[in-house]
Amino acid sequence: MFWRNFNLAWLDGAPINWSKLARRVPAAIVVYVTALILLRLCLSRFMEIDEAQFVGEVYFAWNYGNSHPPLYNWLVRTALELTRWNWVFSVALVRLSLLGLYHWLCFDAARKLAGDRAGILALTASAFLPQIAWMSVQTTAHTILVMVAAIGVIHAFAMVRSGRDTIGYAWFGFWATVGALAKYNFFIFLISFLIAAALTPGIRRQLLRRQIWLSFAIFAVAFAPVVVASLRAPLAATAGRMEKLASAIDYLLPIDIPHLGIDGLFSLAISTALWAGPAVIVFIIGRTRDHPRPAPDGDAEVRLLLLRTVLIGLVAFATLVVAADYHSVAERYMAPILAPTAILLALYLPQVLGARNILAIAGFVYVLAPIAVAYIALFATPRFTFPFDAVALAIRAQNPAPARIISNRQDDAANVAVLLHWPPEQGLARDVVLVWQGDEAAPDTSDLPADAMLLGPAVRVTAPVRNFSGELRTFNFQRYSLAPPTPVPNSGG
Repeated sequence: MFWRNFNLAWLDGAPINWSKLARRVPAAIVVYVTALILLRLCLSRFMEIDEAQFVGEVYFAWNYGNSHPPLYNWLVRTALELTRWNWVFSVALVRLSLLGLYHWLCFDAARKLAGDRAGILALTASAFLPQIAWMSVQTTAHTILVMVAAIGVIHAFAMVRSGRDTIGYAWFGFWATVGALAKYNFFIFLISFLIAAALTPGIRRQLLRRQIWLSFAIFAVAFAPVVVASLRAPLAATAGRMEKLASAIDYLLPIDIPHLGIDGLFSLAISTALWAGPAVIVFIIGRTRDHPRPAPDGDAEVRLLLLRTVLIGLVAFATLVVAADYHSVAERYMAPILAPTAILLALYLPQVLGARNILAIAGFVYVLAPIAVAYIALFATPRFTFPFDAVALAIRAQNPAPARIISNRQDDAANVAVLLHWPPEQGLARDVVLVWQGDEAAPDTSDLPADAMLLGPAVRVTAPVRNFSGELRTFNFQRYSLAPPTPVPNSGG
């Protein structure tokens, strides 16, 4: 029969010149990131949720109220200064530049460890990691920074392994510091990596030498101020992040055992599968035509080091989830632990006959993701297309005196404040303007002073969203004065 005689050899073409492709990667990354930044600027002049979280949080400090270490805030502030406080440009520039840095570090680390083919395949595998190819294109902030730091540690290790000891250990300390200043779950990755190195004899002799004290010194000097600042407000911010882990998932409630996070363990397994599963499946399928299968690339101890790092990190996180009775583990929480996935796949599952097909599919995914983002922004109703400009104009028309914008949703307040250049974007104000959507309840006023004076009725603003969907969105706002009353002049009587 036809299907028995059918084969895909005609798809293979000439052998792939991996070195030629590798030389083109840096330019391709720059072009891709530039295109993503331009696309983001064209889609909306407003910020989505993760971007808006930095409004009012970009003063230089050692810790902030958003339950994260300070580095990403510093990067956004630096970008704001460079772009003359263009918020959308700044947050897009930081996020997408970090995405480009992830791609380059991933490619170059794999190439240093196992050659040009491994570097290209690591870049290819990243196309099938949803947190990279999809989420980091449209949103995320600290997550992409912590992934960059984790891959940076592996890249520094590759430098040490290639004989560049001093500079490699300096970079190791640098990337460890970046991770610690990016997101606290980075420590699960870092400790797992060091334990895996200690358990692997050849790696232990190569990495854990006297020069590693240089890495520790760099880390200690840079991270110490954050530790001191955090001790003054121990767990106030982090507690908010822990509450998300403690939120139950409805479909896992039947297996929720009191005081034991069994449902959280299932949530972790699901998140792990969603994070890395697509790439693993694609790479396994890609090898089905290779008989015999090509041997893994690179050194066996390097592969073992990276695999042990991931497994130790997963076991540690799973132990925490079960012991603390956590219920919900989002995919982004797995970011530093699973960051080596692309490099692991490139080393363990090299492609021969399936390589050309996988490269083509990966290229298609890299192009499809921004097209999908653009489609959603132009024809659906994502929050960063809401008519914040109409709300800002109405608020200014009612009373042009600066006021602090407060809303039930932080991104609503942030977008309106940025358009007006009022607090919390910058400056101080005695008045407050409450903003809320549609028929929702107005923001809680219990935190306002008892003598706060209502300056008028709520104003309702209805306007179309800023894309081609034609949908309308309604906002309300109401102004309060917190200024002290003007003293009555003494009549002299």
